[in-house]
Amino acid sequence: MPKGKELEEFISAAFQCAGYYVERNIIQRDIEEILELDIIATYYGMPTPKIKLIEVKSGGWGFSDLFKVNGWMNYLNIQEGVFITSQEKRYADFYIKKAKKLNIDLVSIPKIEEYQQKLSALVDTTVIKDEDFNIWRFSYWVERNMMSRLTHKKKTLPDRKCFSDLMDYYFEINSGIFFTENIIGQISQLFSTFQKFNRISARCGNELIGNKYEDACEIIPPSIFQETFFGCKYNDIQTATFIEHKARITLLKTIIDYTIYEKAGITEKIDSTLKINGLNPGLTLLDLLPGNILKALSEITTHKYYYRYPVFWQWFMYFFGGFILKDYENEEYKHLSEKTGIPVEEIPNAFHAYDILFPVDNGWFRDLSLKSGPNIKVMTMFPIPFMGVGANYRRFIYGNGKYEELKLTGEYTLHELAKWHNLTAEVLSHN
Repeated sequence: MPKGKELEEFISAAFQCAGYYVERNIIQRDIEEILELDIIATYYGMPTPKIKLIEVKSGGWGFSDLFKVNGWMNYLNIQEGVFITSQEKRYADFYIKKAKKLNIDLVSIPKIEEYQQKLSALVDTTVIKDEDFNIWRFSYWVERNMMSRLTHKKKTLPDRKCFSDLMDYYFEINSGIFFTENIIGQISQLFSTFQKFNRISARCGNELIGNKYEDACEIIPPSIFQETFFGCKYNDIQTATFIEHKARITLLKTIIDYTIYEKAGITEKIDSTLKINGLNPGLTLLDLLPGNILKALSEITTHKYYYRYPVFWQWFMYFFGGFILKDYENEEYKHLSEKTGIPVEEIPNAFHAYDILFPVDNGWFRDLSLKSGPNIKVMTMFPIPFMGVGANYRRFIYGNGKYEELKLTGEYTLHELAKWHNLTAEVLSHN
């Protein structure tokens, strides 16, 4: 049975496989770290999302832990709490009943093989496939090791500005906006964060070649770009691009939250009677967003399944690796549909949403086969370690666990998958 962070990732994988949008390791930091949430799991259905606050404990626990979770729920105005432990107490039914009075579902999973049966009252465990569950755990492990490496570099290379900025950027999008009182405040804070860390990958690349981090630069230096995305080198740009894409997904989720609650008429989620970060109450999205984003949002909300887009993009980026194998394109769409709840015919709209919200020249997808290369469609500037996660997934679903059994065209398709896979293995080898 996993322990500590690995147990949190274990439980996260179950909720992710069951169709939830999962946020992890959320920290409120004021004078000191005063609150850390293990997991927030959001199910995106209509008319409004269903949110669960999940605390995971692999060591000893008692009533004080249950009351702590209940206090967090009240503080954050979250109605459903879950407390999951690997240690089962005597008189378990007694504790379960007491927890239920606090609106907390108490689940004990003392044996790893029992997890689906134990969680079946909380999520639809019939949709959890072993290969999906394991791939998600690999994905979380990749993120954990990348962020651990970044933390180490920040401590050991204090003169390098990019490391402290990347840490701050990750904190703001993963934790900082979560505790902002309403969605309007979250959106405002996200835009301020984007402006503060604009083109951070390019600035990090600039610093890597000996230039000043603050120097204005529009693109990653060509030599660094080459070694990152073609040479598959494990460098700081892999981490920077991961954080930048994570920031975009966070903004996509937050804007879609706004539209859902606005349509449902739940104004307390959108506005506040208090001033937040200098904002006046009663602000609407029209007061905050640039005109091009508002136009994009108007288009996206005409999509029938737009409310599932946060879930779709977590799956596509961190599980599928931000690419599509064109030799299996029909199958790829079917798998994406099965895992995200978006019908196959709506998958193109889900992909197009990223281009609509975050327009770039020539779009976010590159067709590598156009240059007689690998027969793959990939996201631009996507971190290779997560592409390796996606390559590993294809190895199992299309190749019976062997890359050489994949039926691929394109001279370098297999070669690219192997490079991505090997970089991911390198990231996982670093503790």
